[in-house]
Amino acid sequence: MKKLMYVAACVLALGFAACDSDDDTVDCTEAKTAYVDAAINYAEDGSIEKCNAYKTAIEVFLNNGCTEDEAEIKTLEGELNRLGDCTIATRVCLKCTNNGIILEVCRGENGNAFIVEKEEDRDTGIAFDKYIELSNCDVGN
Repeated sequence: MKKLMYVAACVLALGFAACDSDDDTVDCTEAKTAYVDAAINYAEDGSIEKCNAYKTAIEVFLNNGCTEDEAEIKTLEGELNRLGDCTIATRVCLKCTNNGIILEVCRGENGNAFIVEKEEDRDTGIAFDKYIELSNCDVGN
């Protein structure tokens, strides 16, 4: 029984020692620079690879508590939601006018039109192609 307790104590000690590594520390300034750079790269390219890099950079920034600004957190969480699983390589967005109001509308992962808002994109529940057909839209960013 003493040998079993000794083995268990050694395993626990090694486990705690392995988890207490300083190499896992994230420099928040570098993390913010990384997600901003990734956003620029994704905006220029729009590939699945760039999307995944952008998404990972945002997750690293958020998961390591690099900001306490609730507005920034909410914006980045909205961006993660918009990116989804990055299966749609290039984000298609248009400027559309409905009832005299100009909106930015993007194709979502599910094929629906999403209206871009400050806090979080809003799913219209209408297929993107149908929304474009029914609206006055111009190619946007």
